[in-house]
Amino acid sequence: MAIDDDSFLGRWSRRKHAVRRGETPPEPMRSGAQPTDPAPPPAAPAPAAPPALPPVDSLKGLESDYKDFLRPEVDPTTRSAALKKLFGDPHFNQMDGLDTYIDDYTKEDPIPATMLRALNQARSLGLFDDEEKEKAPEAPPAAETAPVAAVGEAPPGTFQPSEVGMDAEMPSPAPAKPDPA
Repeated sequence: MAIDDDSFLGRWSRRKHAVRRGETPPEPMRSGAQPTDPAPPPAAPAPAAPPALPPVDSLKGLESDYKDFLRPEVDPTTRSAALKKLFGDPHFNQMDGLDTYIDDYTKEDPIPATMLRALNQARSLGLFDDEEKEKAPEAPPAAETAPVAAVGEAPPGTFQPSEVGMDAEMPSPAPAKPDPA
């Protein structure tokens, strides 16, 4: 498929090839304008002499002026060295406290003993059983302290239907039908 020289793709291709050859790409045509002989490119102005820069070692952090080092004609290595000197200043080496990972999570941060005693996991692991046995006085035998239930009464602490108004008998479930199989 041949590309028409006046089509968009033709112009795009010519500009792309011109850039690859190191030439300045031709100016895009305005709508309705007829192509003309390209005028010779204007002579490029002579590169300006780079500004006289102070030595990088003489820069003193925030006190120095870095404006001249940021101009486009300054050598990139010189610019980088000046910016390293600038950002090496202690002013830029302060943590703001908003960083999530500034803490040292390798240091042990134990749970206080009072909080640990309240945890169910500590109780189930028996971490403080020895201390609790030492603190608690010996309990008298269970036979001496338990109240004796009268005949026909349930032992104390058991559920009594009369306590919740359930004196009436509950109907018994219907007997299961035999399976005719």
